Amino acid sequence: MKTVLPAVILEKTQKIDKKWLLGFIESAGIFSIIIKKSKNNLGHQIVADFTIKLPGSEVGLLEKIKDHLQAGNIYYRNKITKDEAILKATKLEEVKRIASLFKPDDFVSDTKRKKFETWKNCINLIEQKQHLTKEGILQIALLRDLLHYNKKLWNKKKYCHVRLELDPCHVYQEEKRLPDTCQFCFKEHLLKGGSIK
Repeated sequence: MKTVLPAVILEKTQKIDKKWLLGFIESAGIFSIIIKKSKNNLGHQIVADFTIKLPGSEVGLLEKIKDHLQAGNIYYRNKITKDEAILKATKLEEVKRIASLFKPDDFVSDTKRKKFETWKNCINLIEQKQHLTKEGILQIALLRDLLHYNKKLWNKKKYCHVRLELDPCHVYQEEKRLPDTCQFCFKEHLLKGGSIK
């Protein structure tokens, strides 16, 4: 049976084993998509994000992972207390490199495999410049809802909020029909303008 090295021992070794790294990412890695306001034509910027958070005392381990991935930067959540260290990669070339290191079938956890696959699909859409079109933003926003389906997105607008900003309901309310891009969360909002057949 293969032994998993504890973090303290691993920090002193020269190389990180790919299987160990995969297991570590399954337990501590976070795949996410950020949609934020922008001054571009569509008013939205999309960023693929990969993050690992560890206690500040484990910053040496994050350095090893960063070197192996050849991606990301390391920050402390609080520069004074240094109680939490964060490895974060958001540059397209870096997240593409991380995505290329693994295949969905490599993951043992079915949940993490689905998250990785969805995240990788978003990266592919960004690489194809789909995030620069209204349709592409909406497709990525819908995928992001799947990626974060079990999390409360306290700082992120869900798909329907993004859709309403890009494709406002009032036009459809007047025409008494649902827009093609509508999902299900805001249908009641649309119905306030009258019944839709």
